[in-house]
Order: sequence, then structure tokens, then C-alpha cells
Amino acid sequence: MSKPAATEHGRGEIRDNAIKALVTSKLFQTRVVKAKKGKGSYNRKGRNSKDYALVVSATVH
Repeated sequence: MSKPAATEHGRGEIRDNAIKALVTSKLFQTRVVKAKKGKGSYNRKGRNSKDYALVVSATVH
């Protein structure tokens, strides 16, 4: 008889501690984001190469 959650936390039915279940879920997992501009954005692979589109499409899929 609990209310449906606004976010999907992947825990199933929470019985004991709802806050602990939310904080330890994948929703609050730390993420590493690669900078596109500025510090930490240097990429060794050249963007202006002829087969750059092939390299990007291979890494995306």
C-alpha cells in the first residue's frame, strides 16, 4: 500500500529505510564526465583526420 515512486530506483518494494534505499541506488551513483572544453578535455586522437567519423561511430555503438 505504498505510493508509486516518482523515480525508478530499481530496488523493488522498500520496507525498512526508504532514504537509505534511495541514496544507495544507482540514481545517486557518482558519474565521471569527460570535459568537452577546458581543463581535462585534451584528446590524443585528432579530430581533423579523414577517418574521424569512423572512429566516433565505432566508439558510440
